[in-house]
Amino acid sequence: MLLGQEKDIAGFEINLDQDYFADFVRSGDNFDNNYAVAMRIGFYGAYANHDFLGAPWVRKRIDRFLFDNMLYSKGFNEEKESHNFAFVINGFSPSIISDQTNSFLLATALGYDPAMDRPFSSFTGIRSTRRLEGSKRFVHSANVVDLALTTSFSFGIMSLGTGRAIENLLGRNRPDGNLWNKDDTKPYPTGQLIPTGIPMFMYSISAEAVVWRPVKKVLFQVRPEINLGSYTNLGIGIDFGKVMNVERHIDNLGYTDLNNPGLIVVNNDNLGLSIVSGATARVVFYNAHLNGLYGASRREAIGFGDMKKFVFEYYVGVKLQLFKKVEFSYSFNRRTAEFTGEAMKAPFWGTFGFKFLLAPEGEGCYD
Repeated sequence: MLLGQEKDIAGFEINLDQDYFADFVRSGDNFDNNYAVAMRIGFYGAYANHDFLGAPWVRKRIDRFLFDNMLYSKGFNEEKESHNFAFVINGFSPSIISDQTNSFLLATALGYDPAMDRPFSSFTGIRSTRRLEGSKRFVHSANVVDLALTTSFSFGIMSLGTGRAIENLLGRNRPDGNLWNKDDTKPYPTGQLIPTGIPMFMYSISAEAVVWRPVKKVLFQVRPEINLGSYTNLGIGIDFGKVMNVERHIDNLGYTDLNNPGLIVVNNDNLGLSIVSGATARVVFYNAHLNGLYGASRREAIGFGDMKKFVFEYYVGVKLQLFKKVEFSYSFNRRTAEFTGEAMKAPFWGTFGFKFLLAPEGEGCYD
């Protein structure tokens, strides 16, 4: 099949994660309801796959070695290829980020121990993503399944201090996170888990297979994934919801993280709406934000024996596209506890996204 040529620059995006974006479902002053902070700024198009950006050069070679030969030998019929390159910051914090508040004094008086909470940790880097869309025919059943396959490579530096900067920028009703800074004079852990300047990488493979269309524009898809590197795990997810006219798969509107790549699709109407939800179960083997560098991190690193081996996540999201040029999205995200005794048993946060679209409109699938 002859593939359509990808536009040099197909669009731009900015995505932001913050606990504050989900405060509308909380009660209280929320000083002690902190967990996630992230920002992704990226662009789409053929230029996003250029070797001079560094990460695409690495991703291409890993793709060829691990993935491509097997993919096409198994009967995948490729119809579209797209690329994304992004600057990414993501970080995590304990539930209390400042010891200069009454909330901290009250919590410690009631038994809260910062050493038993998760450590501060952040990643700042770049990510290169390739997405292939097409179909696969299964010989024994003759069924044809719409299939999308995504690979990404991320490289960056730990503990540069960008996590605190983004948290203070977006936190609004949160205090200044002074505990992000290391202070050895305090009797409890402060500062980030991994020493500043340590490089980290992650390679991810994920698929989206549409297995059910109960009614027009409503899809149910299965989403397996493998992540290797700073976050090493196996996951299986499901997504369900109403999509736009041109979408053959559900755009996972969950959180801004290295294993959740962006997607750009331009609707063929001036108004496009998608409302979706999804859930993921993961078997976790390593998480740099919790485990640090085994044997080389500070004392508050979470040992493998104390990690929850199974972690569950879910999200609910909405996406609005206007005049084939701008797109707004929001999702509510929740995750189960990641280690034994975690202070916040099931943290949740919100994600806002904005995209400026330059690609041509897609071919309508449900007109």
